[in-house]
This record gives sequence, structure tokens and C-alpha cells, in this order.
Amino acid sequence: MKINHLLLSIIIATLFLSSCSTPSYFIPAAAGNDVSYLPKPMESDSVKVKNYIIASIGGLLLPYSSGDVNMGFLNYSRAHTLKNINIAYGAFGFAGATNYDRDYSNKENPIPEFDGKSVYGGGFRTSIGYYDNAGNAEFRILSWENALSFENGNYASFRKRMRNLNDPNIISSTKTTLFTTGGATEIIWHGKRNYNNHFAFRLFYGITPGLNSSLRTQYDLDVNGGAFDFAFYFKLNKFFGIINTGANKGGTSKLSLGYSF
Repeated sequence: MKINHLLLSIIIATLFLSSCSTPSYFIPAAAGNDVSYLPKPMESDSVKVKNYIIASIGGLLLPYSSGDVNMGFLNYSRAHTLKNINIAYGAFGFAGATNYDRDYSNKENPIPEFDGKSVYGGGFRTSIGYYDNAGNAEFRILSWENALSFENGNYASFRKRMRNLNDPNIISSTKTTLFTTGGATEIIWHGKRNYNNHFAFRLFYGITPGLNSSLRTQYDLDVNGGAFDFAFYFKLNKFFGIINTGANKGGTSKLSLGYSF
């Protein structure tokens, strides 16, 4: 009888530990960092059409301490400001590598093979929105923003290989092309003395069609949620900076410096 109780306790403990296990989770490198702030002239600017060159460093932190991806971005965009309407469009390229920190080895189901995989690709971004003015502030009430990205490199091949293992402890998307679309709202204002100094906060929320379904497996893992991005923008004459933070399955962050002309 005592042996039966002992066996039952072991089985219950095993089931409990299994239910608490965390999988290794691999998503496309561009997820979350494909969307980014696109600068646009204010209506108060003397020049209503501007070009922007931006260099960025960004990171993607994968869920469940599965690792992270570090990347550099080079972006070019052009923007037009009309009466109550603004439009921006541009292209970007990125390159980087995956990183598996030693601290991640403490997690359940670690996969150190993830470390050192190359990542590179590119894409396009667009934004069109409606705005209104109040004093030295411009309320960009609603913008429709889109990003299309393409990924290549050893990390993309690694994700496909992990998916083909059919391991319940590995969740991996094989997608290498992402399209993210959604809405954004923003407030931007200029200095009272210097109209060329701008400051802005922007909030974006959208979806990446097909990303959630690409992560689902026969093990009925519930995968939901969309893409979120928060940005702070500041411009001093022709130079500017952007700080982005967000999430699209993984946590993202990006620091950008640029020049407008």
C-alpha cells in the first residue's frame, strides 16, 4: 500500500513538473522590429517634403529565455505633409546574429545550438495619417502603418530545422516573410522659439497575419496577440533620434540616430 502511494506521488510530481516546463521559442528576427517610427514634417515646417537617413541598433528578446537576436538597421524614408494629411514611405536593411547567453542554460529545454546564427534581410514601410493642430502641437490622430520584411540567414534555416523536429518542447516559426499592419496615434510639438526642434510620442498596435498560426502545433499551444510599439522621437534642427520599445511575441527595443534633408 505504501509503495502504491509512493508511486502515485511520483506520477503526480512528474505531471506537475511537466506542466510547468517552458519550451524553447523561436520567432522571425524581424518580428516587432519591422515596424518603426517614420518621421514626417510638421505643418509648421517651411519644407513640407523631407528625406530621412537613419541608422539603428535593435534587439529581439525571445520568449521563455530562449535567447536573443542583435541587429543593425539602415533605413531611408521620404515624407510629405499636406493639409491635415501626411504620408511617409521607405526601405530598410538589417543584419545581425543570434546570441545564447550562459544564463539561459538554467532554463528548461535549453538549445545552445541557437547561438551565433546569422541574420540579414530587408523590407519596406509605409504610413498615411490624419492630423490636426493646436498651438505648437500637432495631434496625429490616426495613421495606418505597414511593414513588409524579408529574412535570410542561418537563423531562418535553424528555425525550419527546429520545427521539423516535431518536439513538444520547441515552438518555432518557419516564416521568413512578414507583413505587419495596424494603427498608430501620435502627439508631436515644436519648440516655441525654434520651430525646427520637434518632440513626439507615438503608440502603434497591429497584427502580423500568419505569425500566430505559424507557431501553433499539434500540441494545442494557445498562441495569440498582436504587435505593439511605443516610440519617442526628438529632432534638433536636421539631426534626430528615435527610441522604440515593443513586443510581437518577443520583446523588442531599438535606438536610432538620423539626419533629415
